[in-house]
Amino acid sequence: MRLLILDENYPHLNNLMGDVFVHVRAKEYARDHELKVFSFFHKPGMLEYEGIAIEFFDDIPQLAYAINKFNPDKILIHFYQSWMLERIIKICEKPVIVWVHGYEALGWYRRLFNYTLYSPVLFNYIRRNIYQQYHFRKLIQFANKTGKVDFVFVSNWMRKITEFDSLSKIKEKYIIANPIDTNLFAYSKKKEEQRKHILVLRSFNSNKYANDISIKAILLLSQKSFFSDLHFTVIGTGYLFKKLTAPLRKFKNVDIQERAVRQILIPEIHALNGVFLCPTRQDAQGVSMCEAMSSGLVPITSNNTAIPEFVQDQRTGILTKSIQEVANAIEMLYFQPELFMAISSRAATFIREKCSLDAIVSKELAIIEK
Repeated sequence: MRLLILDENYPHLNNLMGDVFVHVRAKEYARDHELKVFSFFHKPGMLEYEGIAIEFFDDIPQLAYAINKFNPDKILIHFYQSWMLERIIKICEKPVIVWVHGYEALGWYRRLFNYTLYSPVLFNYIRRNIYQQYHFRKLIQFANKTGKVDFVFVSNWMRKITEFDSLSKIKEKYIIANPIDTNLFAYSKKKEEQRKHILVLRSFNSNKYANDISIKAILLLSQKSFFSDLHFTVIGTGYLFKKLTAPLRKFKNVDIQERAVRQILIPEIHALNGVFLCPTRQDAQGVSMCEAMSSGLVPITSNNTAIPEFVQDQRTGILTKSIQEVANAIEMLYFQPELFMAISSRAATFIREKCSLDAIVSKELAIIEK
């Protein structure tokens, strides 16, 4: 089959923080099918990244022309945008599968943590979101009427919230998590000493990722007698990075690295650490968390949104509801090395059962090839 992936933020060497979870599955699809990626609203051009051909377009007519020329058997969309129904889906008349990750489907009131009240930016966001929601509802109506569009949700929470916010029921829908390359993120048994090595490896481009909570928890721990026995590594990029990490720069046991990391290099970082600090204000899955679990790191995260579908408290990770609880979780693992070892092993086993690349891709290909 000829498969086409549409994704505005597809990763490549100059965009390492792009949608890596899309690239992971694309490489697997390409084993059996002819595959291209079209990325839009970029300077026109072509490149190849890890065996995947990517073409860039700066306007929609050029994109639509290229789609018709490629003549795909299926169009696979990640992060649906409001213009796609009228200008791509209806015109190209090809079967479509839409993966719903959150941005494209959630009501504006679910992301207020990114804005301050009465900010002009907030009102612009609300206006754009209402427009997007209106067109997403039209997509669902078109899908239910024609049967030409299937939806894949990465968690049951994402499915429920999408139907609630869009005031719609979706006929053709599947719940399939984003795949985790468990061969790349291979499990090796952790040592008790590694519970003292705590990793923050996150985007700093949104309050969604709750890096401020991680940093405030580290500041709380700095008042503890055992703090000097801990080692923190904070890695990421984004407009919030310098501001948020500034209070940590006085500590000798906190290593701050402002950089993006290519996915293939992340396991080397995982191997040096035992705890993955990843609180969140909203997640449809938490891919970086699942990758860390696959490597055997113990996630300390938040008890909200879709996270409980991937982490069971004190079995495959630790769920928290406040800054103090994040700090308490790190302290608990420090004083209970046997608990750290048990959670580490169970986390790796659980992710392999739920999100392994082979299992997820086989489910997705079954939908694509039907």
